[in-house]
Amino acid sequence: MRKEEVLAHMELKKQERKMQHLKLIGIHGETRGLNEKEWNNMVVKVKGSGSKGKGFANNRLWDHRNVNLQTQYE
Repeated sequence: MRKEEVLAHMELKKQERKMQHLKLIGIHGETRGLNEKEWNNMVVKVKGSGSKGKGFANNRLWDHRNVNLQTQYE
């Protein structure tokens, strides 16, 4: 293809995208922001502690409450 043909093809595709966009706006309407009620009802997951403190290394590994002290020093 020559340069002029490519430019004409690009312009045609641009017009097709524009018409498709206008058709979607006609069907669904324009986009809008959230009102206060919708904004306040949004649930967003925030970073939590996850499984910290639930594993063996965080709770049972260093638990010395059940150690028999007499057998430890003999």
